[in-house]
Formats: sequence, structure tokens, C-alpha cells
Amino acid sequence: MSDQVPALVAEGVSVEFGRGRRRLRAVSDVSLAVEPGKTLAIVGESGSGKSTVARAMAGLVPLHSGRVSLLGETFARPSRAQRRNIQMVFQDPFSSLDPSSSVGSSLAEPLIVHERMSRVDRSRRIAELLDDVGLPRDSARRYPHEFSGGQRQRIAIARAIATHPKVLLLDEAVSALDVSTQNQILVLLNDLQARYGLAYVFISHNLGVVRWIADETLVMYMGHVVERGPTERVHTSPEHPYTKALIAAMPIADPSKRDLRARVLISGEAPDQFAKPKGCIFASRCRDVTDACTSVPPIPTPLTSGGAVACHLTAPELALAGAPDRAADLTLTTEKS
Repeated sequence: MSDQVPALVAEGVSVEFGRGRRRLRAVSDVSLAVEPGKTLAIVGESGSGKSTVARAMAGLVPLHSGRVSLLGETFARPSRAQRRNIQMVFQDPFSSLDPSSSVGSSLAEPLIVHERMSRVDRSRRIAELLDDVGLPRDSARRYPHEFSGGQRQRIAIARAIATHPKVLLLDEAVSALDVSTQNQILVLLNDLQARYGLAYVFISHNLGVVRWIADETLVMYMGHVVERGPTERVHTSPEHPYTKALIAAMPIADPSKRDLRARVLISGEAPDQFAKPKGCIFASRCRDVTDACTSVPPIPTPLTSGGAVACHLTAPELALAGAPDRAADLTLTTEKS
């Protein structure tokens, strides 16, 4: 295990929306950690809560319970000083950039708010940022509509790293781009991480991209973490039935290999978001469901191959014993590369 202090830690984070009895728990007791220079991916289908986790850590939605630590400092909501060290890059760069502001003005805004730079220093820093993301310096005078989607995402990344943050939350940052442009942005992110030691939380539904960029992967289903571990292990030896279904749904480029992979189909209906089941959150859709699955919540079980899985099929003795009340350690740690 690494002895490095994690750049970002979330402990028991839960997020709820609504009022009174009609409350939706979008995220339930999620814990994670990511070290400097490493990438943690959070995957799952739409509505799994992965983006809500990122927004909660950035302070964009309030925590119902739990806490977040940034560089060892714990907070329920980041202070102005902490915000400079945790920045987000969103899916659609066109909507996240002000169309009425020039690129230079957009890049200058965080420098004014957080750095209080002079005009001369801002101009110098803006030029450096454009160099960092591979755009010509005269881009500062142009407007977002004059750029392609990939170029706009480069601008969004430049704005995110303007204040020298330690953590970037990348919320589907390449999903709106074509494949060749995706590759260019991923190479850029990899280069910036190596150069500045950035920690990434990479939100995505594209498991192929995740396998390329992430050191660790956390799998979410309906607000719950069902599996986590080293990315290669999660892809080659998934343990949770939901993870297996996600991996099986990945497209295979080689037609001769498509029939060699076992099909894993998900049937049934997802539980009511406002009245989640007493047992496993995936029980209503799992083809291997047992009586314990519908009555006893599974607890994360460490795997010898790395990570942990919350599934009674992996640890049936815990289900038979009534799943003793003990703290679920979902904290992600990253091994030294």
C-alpha cells in the first residue's frame, strides 16, 4: 500500500433530495479515496449516482451525511480556499463556457477570484494555460462558438487547471466527443496528470475508456457501491452480478471473438427510488438471487485479487449469520505504481 496522503477522501457520503417523507436518497454511504497522480473511475448506468457523488465532493450539492477530506482537511462543504484545489470538467463544454465571453475572459475569471492576479500576470498565465492544452495563444481573443467540440473541451480543461488544483472531477468529460477526439483529450489528461501530479475522479459509462485511463474503478448501482478494485481486475474478473453485466455489454471490435464471451442479461425491474428494499439493492434484477439477498443488506467483502464486493454470493457465510453489524470499509486505496 502507498503511504501517500490521499488528495481526496470521501467517507460515508450520502445525498438526499426532496422534503418531508418524500425524500430520494440519490447516494447512499459512499466512501472512496484517490491519491495524487492517480485516477479513480466511477462507473454505472444513468441514474446510478456517480455524477451526484462528484458534485457532492465539489460542494455543488449538500451532503445529507458523511464528510469529505481534501489534502487532509475535512469539510462538509469546501471553503473558498479549498475550492481552488478541487475543480470540475463537465460533459458539454459549450454549455459550461459563457458564449458571450472570450476564451481569455473565461480563463481569467478563476485567476481574478482565487489568485487576485494583476492584468500582466493574468495574460502570462492564460498564455501558459493555452500552451498546456495545445491551443494557439491567439485563442484568447476568440469565442467558444469559433471552436470545435474537442477544442472547447481543451478550453474547459485549461480553465479547470488555472488555479493549480490538486484534484479534477471529470464528469463524462469525453462522452460528447467523437472517438478520435476522445483519444486526443485522454492523452492530454494523461500528460497533465504526469506533469502536475493531478488526482482524477473520472465519471463515465464508457468502460473501454475507463480501462485505459483509470488505476481504480468503483461500480455504482442506484446510489450504492457494489464493487471496487484495481481497474484491470474489475474488467477481467468482475465479481458482482451487476459488474458482470456491465462488462458483458461492452462492444467487441473483433467479430471472431464476440461469440466467445458469455452473455449476461439483466431482467426484472429496478426498485422504487423512494422505497428501497431491505436487502441487496440489486436483488430484484439478479438472476442468482437468494432469500438472504431480499432481507439482509450485503456488506463489502475484501477480495484476494484486490478491492471488495458487496454481494452475498461472494460471502454467503455473512448472509447466513445475519450480516453482523460492522462498519463497511469502502475506502479505496491505490497501490504504488
